[in-house]
Amino acid sequence: MKSQTVFICIFMLSLLALHQCRQMDVGEIDSSSKLYVPKCVHSICKGFIKRDCWCCGPHCWDRLHDCDSSPLCPPP
Repeated sequence: MKSQTVFICIFMLSLLALHQCRQMDVGEIDSSSKLYVPKCVHSICKGFIKRDCWCCGPHCWDRLHDCDSSPLCPPP
């Protein structure tokens, strides 16, 4: 008797999940899975004097504009 009750509960939960999935707009799934990855990230450059810089990969610049416009940085 318990196994029939468990089977019915699982079946009802599956139907509820299927119903909720059919109501969801496909656009909601696409927009939630997109992540914005910036081309350049802010970092602290180490050297003789620690300073703020913008880096993409191993290359670093003092200004964000220089980093964004550099051909060494591939688009995200």
